[in-house]
Amino acid sequence: MLISGKRNDIVIDKTAGLLNIALCEFVPEWENVPANLSRLDAVMDEVFNGSVRDGMPAPDIVVLPECFSTGFSMNPGIAEIPGHSRTVGWMQRAAGLYDCAIAGSVPVWGRDARRYNRLFFVTPGGISGGYSKRHLFFGGETEAFTPGNSRTTVEYKGWRIMLGICFDLRFPAWCRNDMNNPYDLYINVANWPAARKRAAQSLIEARAIENAAYVAFCNRAGADALQNYAGGSAVMDFRGRPRFSSMRASGTDVIHASLDMAEMLRFRSAFPVLDRMDEFSIKLC
Repeated sequence: MLISGKRNDIVIDKTAGLLNIALCEFVPEWENVPANLSRLDAVMDEVFNGSVRDGMPAPDIVVLPECFSTGFSMNPGIAEIPGHSRTVGWMQRAAGLYDCAIAGSVPVWGRDARRYNRLFFVTPGGISGGYSKRHLFFGGETEAFTPGNSRTTVEYKGWRIMLGICFDLRFPAWCRNDMNNPYDLYINVANWPAARKRAAQSLIEARAIENAAYVAFCNRAGADALQNYAGGSAVMDFRGRPRFSSMRASGTDVIHASLDMAEMLRFRSAFPVLDRMDEFSIKLC
């Protein structure tokens, strides 16, 4: 682990150094999975084959928006079965081809015959973790999907990464870092409307500051049958400061950031705010 039994005695995991992350502000075509995955093939190829030309290292993690292959549709006909999912299969193939992890949410059917908005974290070795959205949005999602009942943290390249989806960002207790086993990076994938862009910016900063961790927020752009979206994807460091640059890949805006584990751990050692966190438990309704 990154913090030993004596919590002020910082131990740097030598396998965890810089982590390069790319957030794709993809604009999905409504309920057209084949077309969206085909367009994403072009985006991925440009991100990786163009990375040297653009002076950016190839990403270790590529993050895609909420419901990136379908749009934010409540149509039960588009929900996929995880073991036979065209979208998850594409994520697995792309992760192997580009030797990276891919994160993005997919509407799926659970084994209980209920639908979930599930964020998959897929590595070259397979599915590393899945998180079902806890906080469903008003006016449709609450009726269409079942809320998840547990948080998910995955480990990748020496980093502990907590997963979240869109509306979860507004709930600090759910996003709260674990003082005894802290995460290093919080990834939130979203379909966050342009009308509430300012709120998202404030919430991203707050989640980074209060949890002394990096935060990556990947939002879609463009418009669909429901909303207009203004992107606003960002990576914040543990002080709540922007930590990213932008590029274009096959017509898609891509946010790139290099995250430094040692820098974050030095900050936590010098300013041990996690040691002062209140301990509490969450009662699920």
